[in-house]
Amino acid sequence: MGTESAIAFTTGRSYRVLVAAAVWLIVYLAVRYAVDSVGPSHPWAPVVACVPVPAFYWFIWVVQRAVAGTDELGRRIHLEALAAAFAAAMLVLMTLGLLNIPVPLRNVWILLPALYGISVAVVSWRYR
Repeated sequence: MGTESAIAFTTGRSYRVLVAAAVWLIVYLAVRYAVDSVGPSHPWAPVVACVPVPAFYWFIWVVQRAVAGTDELGRRIHLEALAAAFAAAMLVLMTLGLLNIPVPLRNVWILLPALYGISVAVVSWRYR
């Protein structure tokens, strides 16, 4: 048995993860545009800002199911990648804070999935 099946999701799982990510990102961008259009002080802005929450929860659920459907090596890869991404994110945020670089939080979150993707690639390469 090769490690390729352990490292990568099956095609169906990958497709579901990508669809869930795309739906969440589209909803997020639409809500961000709407909040920017009316202004954050608008009375409905906090309500509208909560609209992406169900889409993001669905994305988390799909990813969790995809990881749970892999074998032990696949789950270990994702666990190690999550731990590495968390440490890297803490390092970046600590450095930004120490250098007193004003970065809006609405732009920093994109760093987290990017670090996780990089971590999955690095850890998967290590187990090839």
